[in-house]
Amino acid sequence: MNYDNMLTLKSRLGHINAETLLDVGVGRGEFLRFALKSFHSWKRVVGIDTDTESLQAAKNEFRDSPVILILDSALSMPFTHGYFDTITMSNILHHIENIPSLFNEVTRVCKSKGMVIINEMLNENYAELQESYLLYHKFVTDLDNHLGCYHRETYTLKEILSLIKPHSFQLLDYFIHSEESGDTMDQTEIEAMSDRLRKKVAGLKGSDYYYFYENKSREIINRFIKTGIHRPRHATFFLETW
Repeated sequence: MNYDNMLTLKSRLGHINAETLLDVGVGRGEFLRFALKSFHSWKRVVGIDTDTESLQAAKNEFRDSPVILILDSALSMPFTHGYFDTITMSNILHHIENIPSLFNEVTRVCKSKGMVIINEMLNENYAELQESYLLYHKFVTDLDNHLGCYHRETYTLKEILSLIKPHSFQLLDYFIHSEESGDTMDQTEIEAMSDRLRKKVAGLKGSDYYYFYENKSREIINRFIKTGIHRPRHATFFLETW
């Protein structure tokens, strides 16, 4: 996902000195790249993920940057207690089956009075043009589950707030935002997302589901070409650990 057009979020991050930063579920490094450009300052940076292919893409992204990338689980992180000043998580909650364990690990490795920033897209109150991206996400969700990888639909605002509430965080603030600018017909991005769909479908070759998903992927790709990519609204939460 391209975060560069999330100008409100960029502005809010611009007031934060991240110091020692951990990005949980770093993926291909898209959010971390955006965060490092947006924070007022930072000193040390680590990203962690379980997906080998995504992490390799992140390594290419940060080839010339002092970013440490680690292949490991967010539910059992290889870091000492209270090491990080700031922890970011963007669009990973719906990839984690055991949210309490995730939050327990996050609070363990974050300093007392440290900051946790959660950014998640919302599955509600979306405009008609945003349906293309939500169809894409639902498609990928179904594919991942067929391939044995946990992936659920994204949450509503109320659901995310209920997930956060029982844990060792103080909710400082949250806001809902959409992209405020950008080229929704960006051909490079349309092709990149289309290529990710094709690769996902290729993983089902030889199965009973292959041709069904192959046809569905073409429909979504054609819709991207026709309408562009209009991403759903996101909610960003600023939390402080006890």
